[in-house]
Amino acid sequence: MRFRALLVPLLFGQVSSAFILRQKQTSYPSSLHVKDLERDIEERSRRNAKGGAGEVAAGAVLGGLIGGPFGALFGASIGSNLGAKGALERARKEEMERLGVTEEMLQSARDVGVALERSLEGLKATRESLETQQSNARRLDAKIEELYDKAKSALSSGDEDAAKRFLLERTSVQDKLKRVLTQCAEEKRRYEQMESNVSILEEKAMEVNTLLQRTIGAKAIVDTGNLGLSLSKEDPLLQKFRDLGLD
Repeated sequence: MRFRALLVPLLFGQVSSAFILRQKQTSYPSSLHVKDLERDIEERSRRNAKGGAGEVAAGAVLGGLIGGPFGALFGASIGSNLGAKGALERARKEEMERLGVTEEMLQSARDVGVALERSLEGLKATRESLETQQSNARRLDAKIEELYDKAKSALSSGDEDAAKRFLLERTSVQDKLKRVLTQCAEEKRRYEQMESNVSILEEKAMEVNTLLQRTIGAKAIVDTGNLGLSLSKEDPLLQKFRDLGLD
């Protein structure tokens, strides 16, 4: 009965706090318009490639990449498309140069992406395993209660042999429940460790996303400045003003 007194609150009073896991809310970056950027890079890459290789445009993959760590960033197509050859590969490199993104940045994003994707898969599998064990624990506890009631009923009817059988079976089920609860505790500790690892990888993914955004923004500022400088030097009207001494 002492064992029963310990198990009942664990199963029905504290199981939600001890074993039930709450889904963590995650904020995803959305400062870049991913689809618009994807379309822009894909169109430019295909146009520049002039009907090159038939693979999905690597520029589109890059567009998804710089859109944030939770979209196309960690897609399985990244590795294969970034290895494309020929005209499409040249177009991809041109788009990378235009955006100011380096191969090292892409590799860093790929590494973080693969690690995060695997960690999320493991987290999901562990959670499902824990929930299955929780259901099994509740089922066993209900069985223990049922056998106890049957034993009392048999004893009230004077059938001591049946009462003993029910109590022996109840003891066996209690042993199973102990093992299941131990597994639940171990699985919960495993889940919490994996959840911590995912959080670290999410932070790393955010850092990669921020770096890409800042790089693209800085490159755009430099290009805009150079364009303005070039226009001021080549504007024929300004040159005429200089020739007339009116600058």
